[in-house]
Formats: sequence, structure tokens, C-alpha cells
Amino acid sequence: MKKITTIITFLFVILLQAQNFTGTWNTSFGEVKLIHEGQIVYGDYSSIGIIDAIQTGYTINGKFTNNGKVGEFYFKLASDNKSFTGEWKWQGDTKNQGNWTGTLKSDAFPSLKMDKWTGQYEFNAYPGVFNKKLNLQQKGLRLVGKFDDGKSFFGKLDNDLKTVAYGSFYHENTQYSLYKSYIKTENSENITAWYGQIGKLNTNEKVKFYAKFLKPMTVAEFTSLTGGNSTSATNYTKATGGLTTVSQELSNSTSSIKTKRDYEGRYRVTLTHIKADIDTFFYDLDNPLTWNVDIFGTAGIRMYGKSTSSNVEIKAIGNKKPRLWDISSSDPVKLKQNSGLNNPDSSNENSESIYELIKVSDSNMYYNIDRIIEFDIKGDLANENLEVNVQMDVTQKLTGRPDYKFGWKQRSIKIKDIEFGKQYYLVNKKDKDNWIAIGFKIEKN
Repeated sequence: MKKITTIITFLFVILLQAQNFTGTWNTSFGEVKLIHEGQIVYGDYSSIGIIDAIQTGYTINGKFTNNGKVGEFYFKLASDNKSFTGEWKWQGDTKNQGNWTGTLKSDAFPSLKMDKWTGQYEFNAYPGVFNKKLNLQQKGLRLVGKFDDGKSFFGKLDNDLKTVAYGSFYHENTQYSLYKSYIKTENSENITAWYGQIGKLNTNEKVKFYAKFLKPMTVAEFTSLTGGNSTSATNYTKATGGLTTVSQELSNSTSSIKTKRDYEGRYRVTLTHIKADIDTFFYDLDNPLTWNVDIFGTAGIRMYGKSTSSNVEIKAIGNKKPRLWDISSSDPVKLKQNSGLNNPDSSNENSESIYELIKVSDSNMYYNIDRIIEFDIKGDLANENLEVNVQMDVTQKLTGRPDYKFGWKQRSIKIKDIEFGKQYYLVNKKDKDNWIAIGFKIEKN
């Protein structure tokens, strides 16, 4: 019983140490409600706008809207998760306007009011193109979703939160651009109908569409949308307006490993995101969709060790397959353009060849992965031969020309040489000006 109590206490401490902005905050500029999901943080700025940010460690950087006006900010979370400090400025200004601080009012999942786009819609492209259901979630200024045929949807709201500035999705094997679209009707809780035009990518062919609100999304629909995460506690209610995830993070001890006991324990490896600098070939200032790059491929994590007898591949907890990220050519994802403020890696200036790190502060292309695999290490395998192997095989999907294959690449890193919780990359270069990188981090309890 004492051992069980100790384990429970330890897990409770881990949960307390998790870096999480989820909750309701009393701030120097009114109440702020935040949902922390992977590296994304979004929510309500009082009742006048939204928060849209990306996390790096204890800090989030992002945008807020104030009745249509846009500002930029950063918040740095205190180690006890109960307060933050930060600064803000209006977008386009070179100097910060002042401090923005907050204290935690409640760590319960907040009820958001500004996510009125969240829900299931009947999406009708006419005349006679298609009619299918779209599960949609608003995350700050972003719209992410999935049609009932499994095809993904991505969109971006204008700062007024009432207009979809642009979007992209596939129907069958054809990619469509969603042009500026507008609210037709709404009530106090939902956008009940919106409309606009769509067209096949890189063509002048356009048709109309009409999206009618059907219902709030269910837990099952959200799980289908996100792919789920067995290491997270997921909850959904109409009040929260979306998927909320509590990350049960492991500790980020930076102490060195010296003994067998130091090597024993649970290791968590996270494929965090993709960063890239790739020629887009098309650059149309009137169509932001051409600023993005479509990619598909696979990425995975394996762990190896050496016992007294032989080298072995270590099975993941739950026999989870090594291939964590797997995107088909028929449904590629977009590397999206982010501002420098949203760059989660701008402080990384390391270049140690053993990790093949890169300085990514000049890169704008980003795609969040947030896939996790865990390993339990004990016995003869708990020694200095433990290593993590990261693999990637990524292709850029092109229109009207052959796809460009960056190809397969891997790298193994000894556990004894890493710093837990630090952001690392596996980089694959086409040339000095075109590269793609899979981000990953390793944690241990």
C-alpha cells in the first residue's frame, strides 16, 4: 500500500509540474480564458476578442484581437502555473506598449464565448459538385476540421472573426481553395450559416458553397478530427466549445545520467512539429493559399538498447507502432506561414552536429504534429547504450510537375548525450536554401 501511495503521489506531482495555461485568468486587461492543447494555446480575450498563440516551454507568443484590432503579446508562466508576466504591443508597432500580467482564477476548463464557428455543418458546393458534412473547430483565428469522407479542412479567420479569409481542402483527389467567405446568419452561440466560393487550385474555375450549422460536435467527432491521444485526458462539452487536452507531461530534469538507476524509468519522445524553408514556386499576393507548401510522408521514433547479450529494439508502451506521423499523397498537409512572433524556436541558435540542430529563426513554414510514444526501461537495458532513432521520409507535392522527394533520413542519438525537454531537429536538405526538419524532444521521469 505504501508503494502504491508513493506512485500516486509522484504522478500527482508530475501533473502539478505540467506547463499548462488552461483556465480562467484575472489579468491587467480584464479576464482571459485559455485552452492549452499541445503547443497551441487559444481562447477568449474578455468578450471583445480572441487569443491565438504557440507555446515554447513556459512562454506563449501570439496575437489577440480587440474589436477587430490586432495586437501581439507574450506570456511567461510561473513555475507554479498560477501567474504569468508578459508584454504586449499593437501589430505593426516596433515597441511594446506595456506589461500584461495575470493570476489564475480557476484551472477548470473555461467556457469560451468567441469560438462561434465550432460545430458540424452541411457543406453544399453547387450546382451539383458535392454535399457532405464538415466537422469544424475554431482555435483562435484558425479553423481546423474534417469532412465525413475523411478529408481535412484548414481555414483562417479575418481579424473581425466574422469572415473566413481563406481555406483549403481536398474533395476526392482534387484540392480546392476556399476564397473569402462570409457569415449569413448567426445567434448568440453559433455561426448558423456561412457562404462563399471555392475553386480548384491553380484554376479559374469557381463554384458557390453554402454551409448550414447542424449541431455541436461530439467527443467521437473531435477524436476523429484530431486523431486522439492516449496520453492525454480529453473532455468536451458545449460550454467549452471545443476539444480540451490536459497534457500529463513528464519531468524535464537536466541532470546528467551516470548510473544504471539513472537510466531506468519511463521515456517520452514527442514529434513536436515540422519546420521548413521551401520554394513555393507560386507566389500570388492576392491568394495567400499559394504561400503554403503541401507535403506528405512519414516520420517515426524507435528506441534501441544493448543488454549483456545483444542489441535490441525496445518495444513501446502498448506496442505502439514507431510510425507516429503518416500522411498520404492524396491528403497532404500544408506547411503554413507564421509570423516571426509565432515562431516557437526563434531562440534556438545551437548547431551541434551530433543532434543536427539548425537555427530556424528565419523560417516561417510550420506544421504542428504533437505525436507521442513512450518506453519503459529497466534491467539490463538500463545503460549508456540506450539511444533514440528518429526517421523521416517527406515529399513536397507539386501541381503540374513531378513531386519533389526530400527522401528518407534517420539519426540516432544516445540518451547520455541529450538534454531532457530540449527541442531538437532531424534535418533533410534539398540544398542550402531548401530544407525540411522534424522537431522532437525527449523527456524522462
